[in-house]
Amino acid sequence: MPTRRVRKLDQDRAKEFALSLPEAHEGSHMGRADLRVANKIFATLPAGGKCVNIKSTSPSVDALVKTDPEAYKDCWAGTWVSVDLARVDGQQVRELLVDAWRLTAPRRLLSEASGPGAAGTE
Repeated sequence: MPTRRVRKLDQDRAKEFALSLPEAHEGSHMGRADLRVANKIFATLPAGGKCVNIKSTSPSVDALVKTDPEAYKDCWAGTWVSVDLARVDGQQVRELLVDAWRLTAPRRLLSEASGPGAAGTE
């Protein structure tokens, strides 16, 4: 039986994917690069390029950290998760970025992105 090769993303590819989401753009705060929609941050790109910090919900952060505490770390009071890109499958990173975008995007964008070809579903 062939083994499935797990595809990882580096920080540049994660950023590239996030910027492909509707109206996503790059910004910065406190000297760190971030990814935004409607000028609200949904992910940050820490120096070093080994991880990405992604907006989430408290239950999701808790579940991820319990699943693999080496790959996922609570990085801001249960509302953001730090993802070790070397340890997490690229598809999972993409899904987390889409979820973060959806948590952050204005309703107008959410309704536009809910049909076929919706944000992150291509």
